[in-house]
Amino acid sequence: MFPVVANKRNDYLIDRAAQKAKKTFSGVLDVGVQDAAVQESMGTIQDRSREHLVSSDNGIVKTRKRLMDAAKAVERGLAPPGLAPAAQRARAVSMVVPRELALPDAVAMPQKDPAKTVPAA
Repeated sequence: MFPVVANKRNDYLIDRAAQKAKKTFSGVLDVGVQDAAVQESMGTIQDRSREHLVSSDNGIVKTRKRLMDAAKAVERGLAPPGLAPAAQRARAVSMVVPRELALPDAVAMPQKDPAKTVPAA
């Protein structure tokens, strides 16, 4: 295991000058370090039992239900969801396509002709 240089003790090596110069929004230069900073600074788990969610929070409700269902399944000795190789095939993508191209066609484009795709900057 390698020691992590940017950590909570050194404020994740935040660069206030770069932040002030608008070179970086957060001042933390690496995405992995940004993730660690957010996760480690979240504080204690909150009691959500008195929370009043509304219909626009549907994504939160569904995500929490999936997490609870997965935790209960593991507690019963079952494997957690997402371990099957087929579940690992989803990947994020960023690409620029002509405005008139329909979404299904845009998504299928890299698979049909990889030479025509240009990586997003």
